Amino acid sequence: MDSSLTDSRSSHRLLTIAGIVAVFALAFSAPTWLNTLADWIEGGSTASLNYCSLNQQTCHYQGYQASLSDPTIHPMHANTLTFTTSQPLNSKTLLVKLKGVEMNMGEYRLVLNQIDETHYRGDLMLPVCTEQTMTWAGTITVPNQGQTQFPIKVTMERP
Repeated sequence: MDSSLTDSRSSHRLLTIAGIVAVFALAFSAPTWLNTLADWIEGGSTASLNYCSLNQQTCHYQGYQASLSDPTIHPMHANTLTFTTSQPLNSKTLLVKLKGVEMNMGEYRLVLNQIDETHYRGDLMLPVCTEQTMTWAGTITVPNQGQTQFPIKVTMERP
């Protein structure tokens, strides 16, 4: 048998295997690339925000504050998130958006409903993660106030 034919077949097999590995590597890392690209297109990453940890304290902002009913967050267990304003807002709802820091688990969204003139409330119920702890970071957005955003983060622990 011709050795050049054998070398050609071996090279072809190696190229095929390398191509398959490259496709899997791209498919595995594409969500991270797409999230980074989406953050860049939206005007920057949330990584530059100064997050307030709701697990450790009530978060105070100028004229606003956010708090949890319980500092411990477990997956699939409701934990009430309350947002208080010093003056009434022209909005019946506020929007919370959170993304996993250690792992891409998509974007978690929660609507905080107006309870009275200065209080909004919603039940935070984060999904189960394979890790023992998981940090979620994002913002509470006041839609009718020029899209004012308040950076928050929470750390979820499996029981």
